[in-house]
Amino acid sequence: MKNKLFRIFDSNGYLFALLVLAALAPVFSYAARATWVFVNITVNFAHFTTVLLCAMIANAITAAVLTALKIYKVKKNGNAVCETKGYKVFFVLASLFTLVFTIAAVSFFSGMCHGENKEVYTLYLQKSLPLTSVFVAVLVLALFVPKMPKKAKTAVCAIVLLITAVALIDNIFPLNPYKITSEPIVFDNGGGYSVVFSTNDQGTAYIEYTYNGEDYKVFDATGGKIHTDKRIHSMQVPYEHLKNNTYRVGTVRVIESYSYGSRLGKELISADYTLSVNEGETQEYLVLSDWHTWVERAYAATEYLGSYDAVILLGDATPGVDFEEQVISNIVQFAGELTKGAKPVLYVRGNHETRGNYASEISDALGLDEFYFTANSGPYGFIILDSGEDKDDSHPEYGGTTDYNTYRADMIKWLSGVEMRNEKVIALSHSWHISDVEPELSKAGWDELNRLGVRMLLSGHIHQCRLIGSTDGEKEFLSAYPDILAYADGGNSGGTFTGSKMTLSPDGIHLFAIDQNGEEKFNSHFAWIAE
Repeated sequence: MKNKLFRIFDSNGYLFALLVLAALAPVFSYAARATWVFVNITVNFAHFTTVLLCAMIANAITAAVLTALKIYKVKKNGNAVCETKGYKVFFVLASLFTLVFTIAAVSFFSGMCHGENKEVYTLYLQKSLPLTSVFVAVLVLALFVPKMPKKAKTAVCAIVLLITAVALIDNIFPLNPYKITSEPIVFDNGGGYSVVFSTNDQGTAYIEYTYNGEDYKVFDATGGKIHTDKRIHSMQVPYEHLKNNTYRVGTVRVIESYSYGSRLGKELISADYTLSVNEGETQEYLVLSDWHTWVERAYAATEYLGSYDAVILLGDATPGVDFEEQVISNIVQFAGELTKGAKPVLYVRGNHETRGNYASEISDALGLDEFYFTANSGPYGFIILDSGEDKDDSHPEYGGTTDYNTYRADMIKWLSGVEMRNEKVIALSHSWHISDVEPELSKAGWDELNRLGVRMLLSGHIHQCRLIGSTDGEKEFLSAYPDILAYADGGNSGGTFTGSKMTLSPDGIHLFAIDQNGEEKFNSHFAWIAE
């Protein structure tokens, strides 16, 4: 039994497995780097995860050296190094470290990235795997192929050449079909409509429609230059051009764009869509917040809420925004599915959309000049606010890359100059505080909402469906604003999603909420004037 076990550990197959696992451990760990800060905070050592990664890389290098010494029977002073005691000690240690590191990478770090963090972990992994695969393949081939039988060498060489050829062809002539990957979404940006849709590869984009007998074709462009490197496309259209009008969107794949000329691919044109805008006295809004990638749960709750004229999204679509793909799947495709290109959308940024490398690109992607603005729908006015992050800029989660303290101050300054033409006004903010970290700024914001005659503030963030005012702190704060009601929409909590429907009418505001299982969570009517 002992000899049999020794032969297994002494075999090339075990060396191959050891090398691959040692190389993959740091890759799986590095893919979880969006959650590293939480580990570092827990162990109170800012560079703990970096040190751990370096140890994994060192172990992978050690495994490669040990494999080379074993396969090629490298000798020192006439004796095979792989037969020495020192080699065997290093071999055992490398085996143990590889086992421990692999288990840690797959179980611990991957475990931290479960649920809503799974998407970003998978995306980081996808970004790393191609280069890692090439590195591992080259290393394995360099170590093992020279010792293979001739037929095996021929087969391996043929496979490598085939893969290389396919990769080269795909790089020049993309093999994946070009697709429009979402229904168009019509975002109200306060000054007009921003029509947004996504594709699976970079391309140009445009919207076509007819207004007052004249045909229009509006491109996704800046300063006359059509964007060629985007997968989320947005076109700006005046309100009057699109209200209750028919339109379609189109896109042309851009394989490469040069200073002189370009290489374009297939053109795709959507079906016709008609934007239905209800500006009457009675309007119904689907209100959703904090879906945190759980879009199927949100869809299920929406089924119980019936029809609606427009959509209000109160933010927290993802745990963070590291990649464009996250915005596509959790905002663009999500909103497209809810509206089918036929209903307008008001989008409020959540604090989790302020995080990540792509966070600064979202406003441009969705065609929003700012995340705070005003909008009108018939007799009703909306004030859209951005509460930014929920911790001070100095918090280690943000890695020294935020300045929301200044940003919120600028927003309140803007709000102090706002005037609403509507008597019936609704405010929208991801956090009902407006600022979670600056009490004086929060009060200043609420003072302005009071001045503007706001009757209701719709919010999310706390993952509870209720009126704000049930705790002593909430009661004390709201006592200064008896005319303003604050409602938290619900969102995802404990594996169950709750969505809301708001009906605006001359009689008042009606709020109804239900979860994905059909259980009613809220049902109340409020007059426009506080009683």
